[in-house]
Amino acid sequence: MYDVDIEAEACVLHCEVTSLVDEPFHLTAWANDPDALGYRELEFQAISGEWFDPDGNVHDLGQNGCAEVAERYAEYIEEELWRLVDMEH
Repeated sequence: MYDVDIEAEACVLHCEVTSLVDEPFHLTAWANDPDALGYRELEFQAISGEWFDPDGNVHDLGQNGCAEVAERYAEYIEEELWRLVDMEH
């Protein structure tokens, strides 16, 4: 699917999209049918990450650090991944 590096604060996360559903709206569906409006869902996983100290040195975030940064910036990461998906369509 998609592999991308996302910058957040002084960190860079390498993220992978693990699930993607992008169903467009359907003109033939009933107005109250959820399919009428379309449906989008995206799940991702932070594969690896690094953080930069004030001197510019690079340090590995490790598994727990990646999970913490990914959780803290989940909305931002999802927005960036959707932007990437939308640019390719």
